[in-house]
Amino acid sequence: MENNVPSVIHSSSLVHPASITVWAGMCIWATLYHHTVPAVFAGFFFALTLCSFLWGRLALRGLGYSIAVPKSGIFPGQNITITRTVHNGKLLPLLWLELLEPCAPNGCLLPDSKLIVTNPSIPEDRPDDIWRCQYSFSLLKWHQTLTFSDIWQAERRGIHRVGEVTIRSGDGFGLCAASNTIMLPAARYVVVYPRLTDVSIEAILNDMWDSRSRSQGRLEDITLLKSIRNYTPRDPARRINQRLLARGQGLKVNQYEQVTPSDVLFMLDVASFAGADAEHLECVLSILASLITGLSRRGINVGLVAPRSAYFPQTYSRPSSGEGELVSMLELLSAASASDAAIDTTMEYISPELLGQTYYVALSEKAATSLQALAGFPAHKTQLLVLEAQGSVSTISQGLRARLITQFWRAS
Repeated sequence: MENNVPSVIHSSSLVHPASITVWAGMCIWATLYHHTVPAVFAGFFFALTLCSFLWGRLALRGLGYSIAVPKSGIFPGQNITITRTVHNGKLLPLLWLELLEPCAPNGCLLPDSKLIVTNPSIPEDRPDDIWRCQYSFSLLKWHQTLTFSDIWQAERRGIHRVGEVTIRSGDGFGLCAASNTIMLPAARYVVVYPRLTDVSIEAILNDMWDSRSRSQGRLEDITLLKSIRNYTPRDPARRINQRLLARGQGLKVNQYEQVTPSDVLFMLDVASFAGADAEHLECVLSILASLITGLSRRGINVGLVAPRSAYFPQTYSRPSSGEGELVSMLELLSAASASDAAIDTTMEYISPELLGQTYYVALSEKAATSLQALAGFPAHKTQLLVLEAQGSVSTISQGLRARLITQFWRAS
């Protein structure tokens, strides 16, 4: 751990340096004049206050702190175990110890309600800083390592960040205490994915079949060379193998592998939800996460374009059906916020014509902020998925179809 913030001392007036000096002076004066009882009385309080003063200031010295969280994310309603370790690396024992971690009552991850405390000294304009999760211990011996775990429950979509912890301890007399905010060298994150809902992916599969029929079901991938044959007058010039022609081997043409477009790409325009009800974004993210998960488990390659958020830069997840890519896309959805930036329309996409279907997800056609990002995508294989529309299907100026994303909910 790193002590980036200096310790704050909370002490009684009895252990103020001036009080300690007074008790020392009284003890010396009484001793010089042979006043035994006052000397013993003053000496006792001098030793007590000096011990408390030193103990309180040395209590947080040599303390090590670490936290371990599972790397995998969880869904709302699931639990996760977080483990913490405190090491007292000095000879001085601690009779009491408190650990305070950030915790918001409306956050995505919550501990046992008995552990949540408030700090009345925090100003009202910082409501998120008022709440803390507090762990209290009665004894930490010299050179002792304390490891403990507790269970937190995922309440809603989001990312729980632990970047600092406040440690409090002090003397055993309750006269002097110190608190220190520890900035972790690397913040720990717990990702709570959007809640999965029951959706039907059949409409997307039908869209993919429709788009295949318009291109006879196949496209050529010029990166996959299948064979070379002799030139015929019907062959276009761009197929001529220039390398063989330069060697004097005559006119030969390349034949490429034909592939079936089976990839689906989603573009998420979270900026279009700015100013809308927060539940609208949650609804869309829940459906989108369910569609991505369902398609991936069916073996369909799924990709996602997510704009820059507080946790990730703008990301283009290439279409894939791998588990790792699915987790990455769910993490991007977990970090999405209506305050995020609009999609950068200058991003380049490799072979958009090879995609089976592209879906632009927004609050509505009117609220969409980055439709220019669809330039270069075949219009007959591109649709808008919106939460609000004048009808179930409409056509916008670019000639693209718009569909209500709620139509993917499976009928009960």
